[in-house]
Amino acid sequence: MPDNRIIASDTEQVADGMIQLILKNAGARTLLTSDALAGSTTLVVDNTFHFKNSQQIALMDINEGHVEWHSILQIQDIHNLRIVNPLATDYRVVDQATMQLAIGNVPLSSDAVLFGDREVIPNPELTITVDPTTLNSVEWLYLRGGLSMQHNLVITAYVKLDTNDNATRVTTKYGKYLFDLLVNNLHLDIVNDEVFILQDVLSGSSNIYVPTLDGWAVDTDMDSRRYEVQDYNAAENDFRISQLVDDPTDALGRYHLVLERPVTQNYRVADRAIFRRRTRYLYNSLATEVEYGYIQKGSSMYKAVKVNWWGKEVSEIMFPQVTAGGIQ
Repeated sequence: MPDNRIIASDTEQVADGMIQLILKNAGARTLLTSDALAGSTTLVVDNTFHFKNSQQIALMDINEGHVEWHSILQIQDIHNLRIVNPLATDYRVVDQATMQLAIGNVPLSSDAVLFGDREVIPNPELTITVDPTTLNSVEWLYLRGGLSMQHNLVITAYVKLDTNDNATRVTTKYGKYLFDLLVNNLHLDIVNDEVFILQDVLSGSSNIYVPTLDGWAVDTDMDSRRYEVQDYNAAENDFRISQLVDDPTDALGRYHLVLERPVTQNYRVADRAIFRRRTRYLYNSLATEVEYGYIQKGSSMYKAVKVNWWGKEVSEIMFPQVTAGGIQ
């Protein structure tokens, strides 16, 4: 299974990983799996992974303009939560009822997080840009030849000014949210392969069933400890794959993997268990500063918040080197 992607120590991939992290969290959304009727304060959803108590949310469906704004009172488990105030109207599964995080009562659109800054901001209500600034070689970590590379990004959230203080409030809340998100993701995973597990993996088992391994190059990196198992409740890492079972008789079309050692926790399909292959790893990262201000783009003035961030990874340098100089 050849891996056709180019894996290189470039900041573009780091920025793309940051975009996905922001979309997955600040733009979190999930479908309702049970009708929520007027007067109810209970929601049943596909998953509550990226939601927390006290956060602001928006409820919407396919009917234009049918939106309600609420706050989460309590996340009860992976599928259930309670909101502070009762619903004013019905939200039904048949209408694709959806719950989305709405920081400052402004949901983040799936197309509103962009690579690189812009002269023109396409979504005036809220746009976030991830702009690479510098790539530094920091220090030698060990001989033959672990060089620490530092990627520096500026993350900017733009909100168009209005006649009241709403833009300031929204940028303040997004700045705090992004800062906390990055501080709590000290080791930021970049361009990982992830796939949902198809069958519960119970403690003591080494067998993993997944629907696809396209592009994973399992046959060439089975000796590396780059595999992880994770669900809503627990995680384990540094697994090797000891065997890739080729079973064409599996009517379900599953891939069967055998890990070098058994898992020590239960990983269940109901808890959204995943199998992950690390391709790049930042061993250290930090959001260093949040800066609030005003930025003019063309003829428009925006309230903006900038979050400065850096992340470090190891680049392997092979020795001895054939230099580009030398005797001609």
